[in-house]
Amino acid sequence: MTYHGADCVVENRMVRKREDRLYEGGLYHLLIDPALVRLRRLIRGQVKPGTTLIDFGCGTGELLFFLADWCSDLVGVEASKRMWSYGSRRARSRGHNKVRLIYGDGARLDNLPTGSFDYATSCMVLHEMPGSQRLPVLREMQRLARTLILVDYRVPPPPNLEARIYRLVERLGGRHHYRNFRSFLNTGGLPPLLKELGLPIREEISFHRQCFQLVQAG
Repeated sequence: MTYHGADCVVENRMVRKREDRLYEGGLYHLLIDPALVRLRRLIRGQVKPGTTLIDFGCGTGELLFFLADWCSDLVGVEASKRMWSYGSRRARSRGHNKVRLIYGDGARLDNLPTGSFDYATSCMVLHEMPGSQRLPVLREMQRLARTLILVDYRVPPPPNLEARIYRLVERLGGRHHYRNFRSFLNTGGLPPLLKELGLPIREEISFHRQCFQLVQAG
């Protein structure tokens, strides 16, 4: 692992490569990040001040920047090179010295010692993964942090208009993306994954018309 200012690049031949999408980076920050303000506030409410946190699938780094005045050390992991590059530039321009961004596979962070963080978070990421990748990433989160904070779709979805709109949005993400989303729903979402890991749920919050849930476990 090599460090470049606010960045942290994983040099690992075993890192799983993924194809970047056109909307990732600046367009995502413009269109999606503003809609996730409430989500970031909910997570902040679960995190004690002065603690350390690692965010899996950190995207443009917006959650990390939001917590920069709250946490003592923040690390983000991102498998999209476009997202990682955009977030790294923002970290440098903002002077966020306590924020480090890793480009790599969230299931393979061997250079980070066990128990390095108080919290590990993942926000709207697990439903995008193939089913075979979810548990390995969660196990790595469990290895690195005492408490997990996960945000994703609530399963089963509520029978309302908002849930139907979100299903349409996921379908527009492409065939592979929608297949992963359907897999996440068909396997029960977050609770069965946490049960497989033997992690008890400490707190659960449903929000935005019951379409999403935040789960704290550990």
